[in-house]
Amino acid sequence: MRSLLTALIVVFPAIAAETKPPSTEERVKKDIEFLAGKECEGRGLETKGILKAGEYVAEQFKAAGLTPAFKDGYFQPFDVPGPRKLSTPVTLTFKKGGQTLEPKVNAGYAALVSSAAGKAKGELVFAGYGITSEKPAYDDYAGLDVKGKMVVILRRTPQADDPKGLFGANSSVGALADKVQNAINHGAVGVFVVSDTATAGKDDPHLLPDYIRKLDDEVLQVPAGPVMHLKREVVDALLKDSGTTLADWEAGVNKSGKPNSFALTGWQAESEVSLTQRKFPTRNVVGVLEGAGPLKDQTVVIGAHYDHLGYGERGSLAAKDQKDQPHFGADDNASGTTGLIELARRFGAKKDRQGRRLVFVAFSGEEQGLFGSKHYAANPPFPIADTVFMINMDMIGRMTRVDDKNKDGLTVKRDRLVVYGTGTSTGLEKLVDDTLAKGDYKLFKIPGGSGPSDHTSFYRKGVPVLFFFTGTHKEYHRPTDVPETINIPGLLKVVDGVEAFATHFSVVKERPDYLKTKGGSEDPTDPNQGVSFRGPRMGFMPDNYGEEGKGVLVGPVTKGGPGDKGGLKEGDYIVGVDGAPVTNMTTYTMALNKLKPNTEVEITVMRAGKELKLKVTPIK
Repeated sequence: MRSLLTALIVVFPAIAAETKPPSTEERVKKDIEFLAGKECEGRGLETKGILKAGEYVAEQFKAAGLTPAFKDGYFQPFDVPGPRKLSTPVTLTFKKGGQTLEPKVNAGYAALVSSAAGKAKGELVFAGYGITSEKPAYDDYAGLDVKGKMVVILRRTPQADDPKGLFGANSSVGALADKVQNAINHGAVGVFVVSDTATAGKDDPHLLPDYIRKLDDEVLQVPAGPVMHLKREVVDALLKDSGTTLADWEAGVNKSGKPNSFALTGWQAESEVSLTQRKFPTRNVVGVLEGAGPLKDQTVVIGAHYDHLGYGERGSLAAKDQKDQPHFGADDNASGTTGLIELARRFGAKKDRQGRRLVFVAFSGEEQGLFGSKHYAANPPFPIADTVFMINMDMIGRMTRVDDKNKDGLTVKRDRLVVYGTGTSTGLEKLVDDTLAKGDYKLFKIPGGSGPSDHTSFYRKGVPVLFFFTGTHKEYHRPTDVPETINIPGLLKVVDGVEAFATHFSVVKERPDYLKTKGGSEDPTDPNQGVSFRGPRMGFMPDNYGEEGKGVLVGPVTKGGPGDKGGLKEGDYIVGVDGAPVTNMTTYTMALNKLKPNTEVEITVMRAGKELKLKVTPIK
């Protein structure tokens, strides 16, 4: 009997230990390890892993007591436009009198995925390096008529390898996107690009098989006509009757520092480019905790995106030999998604909770342009007009101790935390200070509500926001962003703070007001942070970042802003800015970067199938 009792004493504690519920840190660690594990494949839009991640989030929402937001369940499906890909036919023919020159595709020329689809025909003009510059004064288009024609331009810049040259070594003036846009601004209907002598070397790298295979990865998408890369021998054949070779022409311009453009008299080009564009079906995951009492019909949204870059999708910062490795995205943004799940558990466990409805949203498509949050904001299960606040978590897993000064001026270590949106509602900054006062933070407060994460989609709809972020790091958008790098206690510290804010906004009687703010894209934790947008602003939210060919769809227009004053309306498509054609966000941004603030310009829009000309004065 004594032996049996001894055995039971030994066994029962072991059983109790096995059945003991996991600690908060243990369950959060489990969430991170699954979402940023091999099974989820980096949660890229092109992977099956993102489906598994979405199912996991939905299961956790259900276990926490959240109800589905939709009749069909927790999922809100939508499509994200993917990269354009070259298709067939792709053709190119040059003609002059009785001469016909037909280079072989991917040998004598290659169509770039930055091209517009369709056919084009026009006379040929050699536009040198294709540069127009004020400082230094240099214009390859001076005195050159290229309207309705097709231009040939060189990559890089004159004297490119001379640090004391016109533009210095490796100047950004040589950016291909800017050159192509410049040609189109001058009226060209197509662009042919050729490598300069130094770039071409023995074998032109832009016509090697590896480059051809990677053309589908290009994100340069600017033109209203074909864009093709030509082999130097093809351009030499076109130049033959002009009494020069490409190498001699380069040498002359590099020596003089002066443009030397001219028409390729008699030559005409005919080209055709075919493109396809994939769409990636994906889905938001949305769970609901209904409210109770007089505020129950109002909503507070708590969100985080769960998608990442899969095996090196667009946005990867990995080295070339790591591009196709899984980008696990532990911090970006398995950390925020884990925080969202943990908050769902905490609020789901509260009995007889009073106050506003809480909606928990795991967004997809964030990495490629905030597609999930934009879709939710445009198609909410509960009216945006009744959504009183939105809290966003993105990259909350790398809390770091940094130097700060105490009230006596002495250096101390504190946890770094960045909070965006503190100016989007009256008294919000003070509320942030008071709520986080005991957290021993080095707190960075950014008033702006617009930035590179999902809260922006709500702010643009008139909803005040807060966005929590622990900082940029060297693993960002790289395969090395793995669960082992996550600071679990720091993540939970952020979750504790978000819980306090969510509780406050769910029960505070007076609805938070909405204030307009500037900024929101700054990253005080990134020492290399620069100005992300150089041009003046029109005062509206673009709404079709991944769409090609139609122009830029105008989303919500800021009341009293430049666009509103100029007659711009939500639903318009901007197809031209100050004479420059606009086919997508890239061309729109480039056009704005060339404008001067507080100077009236003509904006061409399509509205209900009709073209309109508006006068808008953009502001800085």
